[in-house]
Amino acid sequence: MEKIEKKINISLLLESFHNLEKAYTDLKKLLSLGKEEFVKNKLIQDRVRVDFNLAFESCMRPCRHLSVVFGLKTSSKDCLVKLGEKVGYEDLETLQAFIDFYFKYRDLKESVQPEELYDFLEKNLHVFKDYARAVVEYVKQTTGNYLLIDFELLKEKAKFVKDSVNKINFVLSIGLEEFKKKPMYHDRVKYFYQVAYDSLFDICKHLAPKFGIKKFGDDCLLKMVEGGIIPPQYYSVLLKMMNLKNKLISTWDIDLESLYKELMELKDYFEPLLKEISSSLKSLLEKIASHQKQLQQNSQGQERDQRE
Repeated sequence: MEKIEKKINISLLLESFHNLEKAYTDLKKLLSLGKEEFVKNKLIQDRVRVDFNLAFESCMRPCRHLSVVFGLKTSSKDCLVKLGEKVGYEDLETLQAFIDFYFKYRDLKESVQPEELYDFLEKNLHVFKDYARAVVEYVKQTTGNYLLIDFELLKEKAKFVKDSVNKINFVLSIGLEEFKKKPMYHDRVKYFYQVAYDSLFDICKHLAPKFGIKKFGDDCLLKMVEGGIIPPQYYSVLLKMMNLKNKLISTWDIDLESLYKELMELKDYFEPLLKEISSSLKSLLEKIASHQKQLQQNSQGQERDQRE
C-alpha cells in the first residue's frame, strides 16, 4: 500500500463527486431528448453548458487536492490526465481528447456547433463516471478506507456535540426561575441545542449511506433506529429531539418552562447516542476489514494455484 504523507480530504471528494453525479444525470436527461431537439433548442444548450462546466469542475476540484496529496505537479490542463495516470485510468487518450474538447468549448477559441457538442457528449459522457470511479477506487485501496469515511469530520462534529451539551448544562444549572428571568440564557441555550442537534445530524448524514440507508431527510436519525444502528429505545427520544429542533427554527417564541424541562430531559441523551453510533460503526468496520482480508487470501491462493 502506498504511503501517503498528507491526508486526503474525504468530504471534499464526496461532495465533489456528488455534484458530478447530479450534473452527469442532468446531462444524460438532456441528451436523451434527441439530437434534433437539442440542436434547435437554445435553452437546452444553455443548460448543457452549465452542467458540463459543473461536471468538469467537480472532477477538477478533487484533482487539484489529490495532486497536492500525491506530490504531482499539475496545471488546469493536465491535472486530470496526470492524476488519471497515477490512479490507473486505462483510456488516457480518450481522457486527453475529452479535456481538449472541454477547453476549446469553454474558452470559445473555436466555434463549437450544437451538433458537434451533442455528438461529442453522446459518445464521451461516460468519461466523467469512469474517471470518478477510478479515482475513488484508488483512494479506497491506498488508504484502506473502503467506505470513504471522513474520520476528521466525525471527530469535529462529536466535539461540537459534547461542547454544546456542556454549555447547555451550564445554562440550565442556574435553575428554572433564574433561567426564565434573563433572555440571554434563553437565546444561548437555544443556539447551543441547535448546534448539538445539527452536529449529531451531520454525523448521521455522513454515515447513513455507509450503513446502507439510501433515502433519508430530516428523519436520518430515526432511520438509523429502523436500520438497527441505534437501539429502538432511543426512537421516542430522537423524535422529541427532532420536534424540538423544528420548533426552535420555526418560532423563536417558545414557552420557557417547557423549553427548560425539555432540555433537562433530552440533553443527557446526546453522548449515549454518539456512543451507540460509534459502536455500530466499529462493528461495520470490523466486518469490512474481515471481508477485505478474505478477498486478499483468496487472491493469494489463486496466484499460488496459477504458479503451480
